Amino acid sequence: MNHTIMPTLFVSHGSPMMIVEQSETTDFFKRMGQSIPKPKAIVMFSAHFDVAGPVMITSGQTLGTIHDFYGFPQPLYEVEYPAHGAPDLAQKAGELLRDHGFSVELDDTVGLDHGAWVPLQYMFPHRDIPVISISINRQASAQTHYKLGQALSSLRREGVLFIGSGGISHNLRAVFSAASDPESIHKMQVFTDWVAEKIEQRDVDAINHYLQTAPYAQFNHPTPDHFLPLPCILGTSDISENGQVLHRSVDMELLALDAYGFGFAV
Repeated sequence: MNHTIMPTLFVSHGSPMMIVEQSETTDFFKRMGQSIPKPKAIVMFSAHFDVAGPVMITSGQTLGTIHDFYGFPQPLYEVEYPAHGAPDLAQKAGELLRDHGFSVELDDTVGLDHGAWVPLQYMFPHRDIPVISISINRQASAQTHYKLGQALSSLRREGVLFIGSGGISHNLRAVFSAASDPESIHKMQVFTDWVAEKIEQRDVDAINHYLQTAPYAQFNHPTPDHFLPLPCILGTSDISENGQVLHRSVDMELLALDAYGFGFAV
């Protein structure tokens, strides 16, 4: 069966408050969901599904809603996104990854973390598209995550939409620090401008070695988990596809909520 070759997308999911607060970014998520051809299934790479060791793939028939955050208003803990799982797709993804040398485990008990269900709630509110989530590993390099995406990229031709959900800047200590660095906003802007430029240029080497090449990389990402879904998505894109900056906004002065896509109609 022929399917539309799906685009592939990186989004910044921001604070869990996004689920109850409308913003430019939630409006963007809604527009994305309406503009993308309906996928056969969705593969999520979330910053919050961070697993050391083998790559973990959700394989349940249904995926529960994980409220993996603390100290937020009660309504956030009442939001549910009961997604359909895709066990057959999980098996196929696992086979593709093993064929490319990855160790893989399937888990039919793991649900969706907020990095996955917050954007999905806005993009696909009818919850009628099967979803699997594939783990990142903060102990592995950006290059390894790029290869992870490459191994799975053929699924785009089978109607699968890849979404990487992280945050293009994610220094929470700086966000909440009382004695904030007066240069912090500048450091965030320079870094996010650099990423946008490299995505548009399809500079794979620069993105995969961002810690060495990007200005203020360590400031914007004290830990790599919110960046690593980006090289996953870059890996799923075709060598002929330059990236597009689809959305740019900032929350709490320092949390950049930029989104990038490959394979979108210009």
